[in-house]
Amino acid sequence: MQVKTTELPGVGKKYSMQTSDGALVVIILHHSGTREIYYFQDPDDDEPLFSSQMSDEEARQIGTILLGVDYQPVADERMEMLLKNVRMDWLKIKEGSCLAGKTIASARIRTVTGCTVVGIEREGEVIGSPDPDEVIRVGDLLMAIGSRDQTRSLENMCKL
Repeated sequence: MQVKTTELPGVGKKYSMQTSDGALVVIILHHSGTREIYYFQDPDDDEPLFSSQMSDEEARQIGTILLGVDYQPVADERMEMLLKNVRMDWLKIKEGSCLAGKTIASARIRTVTGCTVVGIEREGEVIGSPDPDEVIRVGDLLMAIGSRDQTRSLENMCKL
């Protein structure tokens, strides 16, 4: 599979990819953060079968789903238990947060909140399974897994 990248001066970047079933998917990333997705059933079509525009946050959530970051197949009985007790949240590190400048280990996130940090999005890149000595920075998005109360506790730390 090949992805073609094209610079769009004054707009952003365009990514085009032909799928295994012959369809064409075109994604345009605007400098503003907006994303547009176009799906052409036949690459020679003039009009897409469908298109969608989404915000940066919406695109990140869909990207997370497509990457399978928060999904690992489990047995049905375990799935029911997991859905009741575990959630995944993206939490932004705000200016003045007590976590900024600390490593994951020194911040004692798991000990204090019960959450596990499974990823960090920083400057458009994702650090999967970050090392305990990874330094947390203002503006980072932490992907954390825990119960509702645990993720709320971590969310408060991200702000303070």
